[in-house]
Amino acid sequence: MQFILLILLAAALLPGCSKKPVNVAGQFFVVTKGRENINIGDLEVRVIPDGEFLNMAKATMPWIQEEVRKEAQFKADASFMTAFIKELLAMEEAAPNPIPELPEIRNAIVKDADQAGSIPTCALSGGMLKRGMGKLMSIATSALSATTDADGRFTVSITGKTWFLAAGQREVGKETEQYLWVKGFEPQGDATSATLAIFNEADIDSEDGLYSLLGKVTGSSVDLDGFRKVDVSEQMKLLVARHREDANAAKAKVESEAAEAQAKLTAEMGAGRVGASVGVTLIGMVVMPFAFCPAGSFMMGSPSSEDGRDSDENQVRVTLSKDFWMAETEVTQAQWRSVMGSHPSNFKEDDLPVEQVSWDDAQEFIKKVNGSGAILEGWEMALPTEAQWEYACRAGEVGPSSGGTIDQVAWYDGNSENKTHPVGTKNLNAWGLSDMHGNVEEWCADWYGDNLQSGTDPSGASSGVYRVGRGGSWVYGVVSCRAAFRGSNFPDIRLNLIGFRPVLVPSE
Repeated sequence: MQFILLILLAAALLPGCSKKPVNVAGQFFVVTKGRENINIGDLEVRVIPDGEFLNMAKATMPWIQEEVRKEAQFKADASFMTAFIKELLAMEEAAPNPIPELPEIRNAIVKDADQAGSIPTCALSGGMLKRGMGKLMSIATSALSATTDADGRFTVSITGKTWFLAAGQREVGKETEQYLWVKGFEPQGDATSATLAIFNEADIDSEDGLYSLLGKVTGSSVDLDGFRKVDVSEQMKLLVARHREDANAAKAKVESEAAEAQAKLTAEMGAGRVGASVGVTLIGMVVMPFAFCPAGSFMMGSPSSEDGRDSDENQVRVTLSKDFWMAETEVTQAQWRSVMGSHPSNFKEDDLPVEQVSWDDAQEFIKKVNGSGAILEGWEMALPTEAQWEYACRAGEVGPSSGGTIDQVAWYDGNSENKTHPVGTKNLNAWGLSDMHGNVEEWCADWYGDNLQSGTDPSGASSGVYRVGRGGSWVYGVVSCRAAFRGSNFPDIRLNLIGFRPVLVPSE
């Protein structure tokens, strides 16, 4: 609703007041923006003798002063509280680990302020001018009133100076325009009748305008600006101080827990032994466990006698010179969502492996985790090289699968029922890794090349079109889920059979 609150004062303060009855024929008009006069009817007109209006003005001015002060207090307190809420949001944004209490504290301070009365509802009701006019009219004790006809006309008998007050509205399209009138009139000489046209053209459209009008009637020169100069209330200061203390305590608790976790992680990663497991707390407080993979050498690829082998699997001797840690399972949907906030997978369930993520998507996940402070200093998360992946998959074994038969270690086309399955539900290999065969194919860091690279810490082809995928998937046959099988895909492709698992490697 659009309010157009227009008040007109036209007072003829001429000497020689008449005490004789004067019949006044009046008519109300609305002056539109186009300056067209439109009469407005069915208005209740309050007819107030000058002396009574003076008393009404004296009673209304302190009320307006107090309402203005309350509104100013509300604005000062609300601004102070809003600044604190922004402070909490900044604290939440800057924290490397979530502080669960902060959203609760944000909600609590608003609730507490409301219950304590620090947010006065009177100041929120709006329309100070309209409420001031209502207050003024509510004080009137005179029983004299009149109602206008359809053309806005009314007739009333007065003696001496009189004030005419009215409020009305009209529908303009889908909006309702509201109007207020105040008009003073004093008969001249010995007149027994008078005509009066009342327009809403004075544009007294704020509480300051009404207050100024009443000030002229009462002879007061005090304006409202002084009542708007208020400080934040002590109540609001104490409220914010208490909640700030709670926020700082919650932050300190999270930081202390994170420091303890880092110290524990440092000790565990420093111990570095086969069978060891460490948990990395991701951005959304979801833990990703990693298994230790010791430095060593192995034969990468498959022997010529292996069933289903491809020409790009010719065996080479590879040495991995540094220990690393590999995620015990493929990245789950819960882990992905805690970092990325999205839910891209075709098969949806928290403990299913995330899929329909490209090589580029996996790198973005890793970038966010590395930038979050979750990784121990001296280490970084990465996609495994193809050599690291196969070395960890074999875990010291040399056959096509490790940890048991293909049915014991893999979800593949023979047992998957055409879908992914919760991670970690098949046998682990000797180093504590699951789902290295089947479920979803896993992105590796390398460009795909036709031949495997030998030597120390190989990193694949220097360039290419495809990125390597390893391990096979739920839709692949047995031969495509072997430890030596090499997949390849465009790095920006997203399929419901491809996911990834990261490694932790020493940072350079």
